[in-house]
Amino acid sequence: MISFDILVIALTAICLYTDLRWNKIYNKVLLPFALIGVIMQLYFHGLKGLAEGMAGFLTGLLLLLLPFAVRQMGAGDVKLLATIGMIKGPQFTLLVFLGAALAGGLMSCVLLIRQGRLLSSLRAIGCAALLRLARVPAPYALTPLEQAAPGDAITFGAAIFAGVFAAYLFPFILR
Repeated sequence: MISFDILVIALTAICLYTDLRWNKIYNKVLLPFALIGVIMQLYFHGLKGLAEGMAGFLTGLLLLLLPFAVRQMGAGDVKLLATIGMIKGPQFTLLVFLGAALAGGLMSCVLLIRQGRLLSSLRAIGCAALLRLARVPAPYALTPLEQAAPGDAITFGAAIFAGVFAAYLFPFILR
């Protein structure tokens, strides 16, 4: 339904702006959109729509809970994907997650290329994977997001924004 689509695009556009400008995705933006999502789900689809929205909310929350738990992602990103899930449901949320993961990976590669660290990072990832396969503890831990040097972290709100558009394009691409 187009009204749900407009709501998601408006939400992600606002969050893209605040994330790029202030490096924050604000609760005062997310909460009204989540409440509007609940109201729209109930109005257009009844209790079945509310259940679908709640399933989408949980999908978005659970997909990003692990990166948040290991301090690699901000809470705003998690709540943004959960809010998108409330509005559009779990299937769309999975597509957004897939698109955001692809966009985030591409953004990370571009950042590493600009810093001249792509090859060393790929080597480190490869070594960590081999150590993990051999069941040897990694010699270092991930740097928590809040300790990352300025310019060393991507704005995942931008990746989620790209993921929303990818989610709309996937049905045409995957025909």
